[in-house]
Amino acid sequence: MSQYEDQCIVEFPRERMLSACRVTAQKLGWHVQETPTGFVCVEVQQNPFKSPVQLEVRVVGGTSNEETRIILRGMNAGMGPIQSTHVKAQVTRFMQELGKAAVASNTPLEPTQTANASQSKRSVKINSVRLTDDQIDVLEKAYRVSVQDGNYWYDPMTGGWGFAGGPTVGLMQAGLNIGGPLATNASNGNTGVFINGRNLPVQDLMLLQQVVATAIWPGRYWLDAQGNWGFEGGPVMGNIWAAAQQTGAPREGILSTYDKVGMVVIG
Repeated sequence: MSQYEDQCIVEFPRERMLSACRVTAQKLGWHVQETPTGFVCVEVQQNPFKSPVQLEVRVVGGTSNEETRIILRGMNAGMGPIQSTHVKAQVTRFMQELGKAAVASNTPLEPTQTANASQSKRSVKINSVRLTDDQIDVLEKAYRVSVQDGNYWYDPMTGGWGFAGGPTVGLMQAGLNIGGPLATNASNGNTGVFINGRNLPVQDLMLLQQVVATAIWPGRYWLDAQGNWGFEGGPVMGNIWAAAQQTGAPREGILSTYDKVGMVVIG
């Protein structure tokens, strides 16, 4: 039997986190069985060479009503490195999706009315949409970060972000529904290389070419947080991290988790 356990403490009430756990299990398509302290969910088998993972989810109240401990204990009937890696990957996947569900739960991060945003004491814009103080508070509590006032762009496909009109600065959690849509001119790029609709500036293009160790022709591409890429509207054509390993190029650049300005990286 292969096993893997992970846990975290979040500053959200227990009932909210229970709801977020159920949403996560539903999104992943796992079967759920309720228990007194949480529930047990079982992965729907997709690969005949990997045994389905059974995940015990415990949601325990913390020292205050606004604190909850999440304990994830995954296991399957398989043995060996392939099975143990699969268990760890599924536990990690559940934890990542849980973070997204917790942020979205009860306090939506969709763009709100301008009247509400104008009453905010903070001034944080993401993709030209100003967040309310409540939205900023949810982000900071969920990911234990300090969000500085400013005007930012954010790519939900990769998790990349930067200051409006500038190149990539860091990496945060991908897939968050915050701010407006990513604009073509978010970075004032003029290279003709479009990634997820954003025209890359020279700095980003040079860093990306350093990763893949080859020239990138002007065109429209998509790229996700796992490094998979393809032509806009088309299937997967490759993976930039796999290309970097083959060429011996350093795994850094446009998706580097290194934070160049001192702001805490989300994720």
